[in-house]
Amino acid sequence: MDQRSFWPALVLTVLAGGLLPLQFAVNGALADELGSVTLTGTLSYAAGALGLLVLLGLTRQRPDWEGARQAPPWSWLGGVVGSAYVVGSVVLTQALGTAVATTLVIAAQVVTAILLDHLGVLGLERRRVNPVRAGALALVLAALGLRLWGAA
Repeated sequence: MDQRSFWPALVLTVLAGGLLPLQFAVNGALADELGSVTLTGTLSYAAGALGLLVLLGLTRQRPDWEGARQAPPWSWLGGVVGSAYVVGSVVLTQALGTAVATTLVIAAQVVTAILLDHLGVLGLERRRVNPVRAGALALVLAALGLRLWGAA
């Protein structure tokens, strides 16, 4: 990635990451009103699908159905994983609050991402754990420990 595309990507990533606690709070509020975590996840995904369909229509992109047929079977599980994530985030937020839930999820994401990169699975380029990655992981886990200690 060159410098011109790095900084916009970095800013977009930070903005997208800021949406995570917002999603937790919004879905938690909806679950409180509906009294159902599963229904909350269903409605959340339905609203998201509708938004994506509008975006798809606005950009006039045409699906590559041949590419979809050639995709590995496991690549179709993103929606299932995402649904489990939404339901889990609602349960975590209700039980622990947004800050602790978000901290736990971020720590789990970093651990999983480093492992997936290290193993090079699911079509990812292999990126071995090195001292810098191990140090970043240690800092994330230390932050989680501080957050959990403060929550007790």
